[in-house]
Amino acid sequence: MGLAPQVSDFFDLIAPAFRPDDLARIHAAWSVADAAHSGQLRQSGEPYVTHPLAVARILFESLEADADALCAALLHDVVEDTNVAVGDIESRFGPVVAHIVDGVSKLDDVRTTGSAGAKEATLRKLVVAGGRDWRVFAVKLCDRLHNMRTLGAVGRSKRRRVALETYLIFFPLARYVGFVGIARELQSLSLRWLHPWRWDVISRWCDYKRAVDRRRLSAVIPQSLWSKLVRERAGVDDDRRIADEVMVQAFALLREDRAGRALFSLPTLHVHCSSVEDAYQRLSELHSRFAYVPGSFRSDAGEGVVSSKVLMDRRGLVADFLFWFPRATRDPWVRGANGEFAGGGDDFLAVAEGGDSTGEFTRVLRDLVNQDTVQVFSPKGKRLSLPRHSTGLDFAFSIHTDIGLRARSVRINGVIRECRTELVSGDIVEVLTGDDVVARPEWLSQLRSPRSRAKLRAWLRDASRREAVTFGRRLLVDASPDFDFDAFFQSQDSEALLLSFGATSVDELFRLIGIGQLSAYAVASKSKGVDMHDVIGGAAGMDSHRQLVLDGRPSNGLKYCERCMPIPGDHVVILSTYSGAVVHRPACSALGAGRSSNEHFVPVWAGRMIEPLPVRVVIEATDRRGLLADCARVVADANVNVSAVLTKSFVDELTHHLAEMKFTIHVKSRATLVRCVEALRDVAGVTRVYRLAPELQSKTPTIESGREY
Repeated sequence: MGLAPQVSDFFDLIAPAFRPDDLARIHAAWSVADAAHSGQLRQSGEPYVTHPLAVARILFESLEADADALCAALLHDVVEDTNVAVGDIESRFGPVVAHIVDGVSKLDDVRTTGSAGAKEATLRKLVVAGGRDWRVFAVKLCDRLHNMRTLGAVGRSKRRRVALETYLIFFPLARYVGFVGIARELQSLSLRWLHPWRWDVISRWCDYKRAVDRRRLSAVIPQSLWSKLVRERAGVDDDRRIADEVMVQAFALLREDRAGRALFSLPTLHVHCSSVEDAYQRLSELHSRFAYVPGSFRSDAGEGVVSSKVLMDRRGLVADFLFWFPRATRDPWVRGANGEFAGGGDDFLAVAEGGDSTGEFTRVLRDLVNQDTVQVFSPKGKRLSLPRHSTGLDFAFSIHTDIGLRARSVRINGVIRECRTELVSGDIVEVLTGDDVVARPEWLSQLRSPRSRAKLRAWLRDASRREAVTFGRRLLVDASPDFDFDAFFQSQDSEALLLSFGATSVDELFRLIGIGQLSAYAVASKSKGVDMHDVIGGAAGMDSHRQLVLDGRPSNGLKYCERCMPIPGDHVVILSTYSGAVVHRPACSALGAGRSSNEHFVPVWAGRMIEPLPVRVVIEATDRRGLLADCARVVADANVNVSAVLTKSFVDELTHHLAEMKFTIHVKSRATLVRCVEALRDVAGVTRVYRLAPELQSKTPTIESGREY
C-alpha cells in the first residue's frame, strides 16, 4: 500500500478546512514533493517524503495553518535536497510559498562546509524571513519537531548536537512566538535526547511518584469528591502534554535541588477533562471543600490547562491539581493578516542587523527569545510584547525609532513618569517627545530589549560617522584654506586621491581624517600635487639636511612599526605613504607593502631618547612555581616598564615541563636591553633569552640568538 493511507488520512484531515482550489494547490505541492524526493530515504529507512507529509500534518493540527503554509511545509526540503529551484516554486505556487521555502532552506555553505559562520548565516536568514512572515517560523519549528520525534534513528553525536541546538535556540524561539504546544514538546524531547540515562531514571521516579501521590491524596479526599475528580482517567497516561509537563517539571525541580526528595515535596494530581467547562467544574468542587492557596491559580486556554494549589488538612499538606482539557483554538500572538506579525516581528529584524562577529548573532538571538515578556498597550489599544523589566524607553523604540530617539517622558496609566520607569503587564503607555531631545549612549543602560538596543546602537554609529565626516572636512579645509576642495572632489583627479588613501568615497576620506587615521595636512598636500616626501618631511620635522631625528616621540608624520619594534642602535629603513613615515627594521615583513624612502630621508637616532620604545624579549625556561614572578622582579630591578606578558607552558617529548614567556618592555637604549637580558639569564631555570626578530616577508618567524641584540 506504501504511503497511500498516510496521504489519504492527511487530505481527509484538512479537507473540511479548505476550499476546492486551495486543496488542489496542496495536492499539487504534494505531487511536486513526492516526485522530487523519489528514491530518497531517511536514516530510519523510511521514504524521505514521509517527513514533509508529517511536518504539514503537525503544522495543521498545531496551528491550523493556511494553504500557503501547508504547501511550503510539503515543499520545505525540495530546494535544499533536490534540483528544484526557488524560482520554480514561485512560478507555480506564488511568491508567498517561495518566500517560506527559501526562508527555511539552508545556505549552500552549510551543506558543503558546515562551518560555524555558515550555520549562523543560515540562522540569520531564517530570522529575517520569519520576522516578515510568521509562517516561516511555523514551518521551521514543525520541521524541527518531527526531526526531534525521530531523532533516535541518527548517530549519538549528531543526536546530541541537534538536541542541544533545539534546547538553546528552537525551543525558546517557539515559546517566544507563542507556539506553546510545540515549545513544550521540543523542550521535553531535547531533555530526553540530551540526558537519556537521566531521563529513564527520572521517568521511573515520576511513575512511582504518581502512585504515591494518588495514595496520599485519596486518603484525605472524601470518596465522593475523589470519584468526581478522577472519573475520567482514560488516556491520562497517553496524553503527551501531561507527560511532557511532568518530565519538564521534574528536571526543573532536580536542577534546583539535587536530591530525589525534591520530586516528592508536593503531591500533584493531573486530571484529564473533556472540556474547559468540565475542568472548571471540577476545580470549583475542589475549592468548595478545601482552602485555596492565594496566588496559585493559573489558567491557559491555549495550552489547555487550569491549575491550583489547595491546603488539604490542618497539618499543612498542600497539593497541586492540574486539570487538562483540549486546547482552545487560539492564534499565537505573532499571527497577523497575510502572514505578517501582529507584533514583535521587528524584534527579529533588528536582531538580524546586529552581531557582526561569528557567534555574536546567535548570542543576541538567544538573549531575545529566552527573556520573559510583559504585555503592554498603546493608548489606541495596540498590544506590544516586551522583555521583562522593560522601561518606557523600550516601549518608545518599539513604536518607532524616531519616537524613541526623541522620547522625553512617558505617561503610564495616566501618570507622567521618567523614561527609565519599569513597565508591568497591563500598563497603558503613551510616549511624550521633544524636538530638542538628543539620544545619548547612556540610554543603553535603560534599555532591556535587544531590538531597542540594536536600534539605538545603529543610530549612535551613524551619528558618530556623521560627526567624524563633518569634523574631517573642517580639518581638511583648515589645513589649506585657499584651496577649492569642492571643485577638486568633482574632478577626475579625486579618484586617484581616494585610491591612494584607501578611501571608497569622499565622505569616507573625511571620516578617516576626522577619526585621526589620515593627516589632513597630507591629504591637502596630495590634493595640491605637492611631493609626498616633502609632505612627510614637513609633518615629521625633517631638518635642512633631510635628517629625521628618531627620539621615540611619535609625531603626525612619523611612527614606529609595532611589528618589528625598532630601538636605538638598530639599522632602520623608512617606509613612506601620504599617511606618514613608518620606521622599520630591514627584515620586517611590513616592508613588503611599500618602498623604502631612505634615499629621501636620513633616519638618525637621537643621542638622548625622549620616549622609550617597545621591544619584545622571549624567555625559555624549565617551568616551576614562581618563575613568572622572579622574571618580573628582575625586569623591575632593571628600571624597565613592562606593557604586556604572554606565557605558555607545555611538555616536550621527554616529558620535561617547559615554559615560554614573551615580555614586551620599553627601553631608551640598547644598553638597557642588554642589561635586562643578562639579568634574566641569571634567573633559576632560565635556559635561553633573546630578542624576537622581525618577521620576514615569508611570514616565517626568526630569532636573534647568542649575545646579539
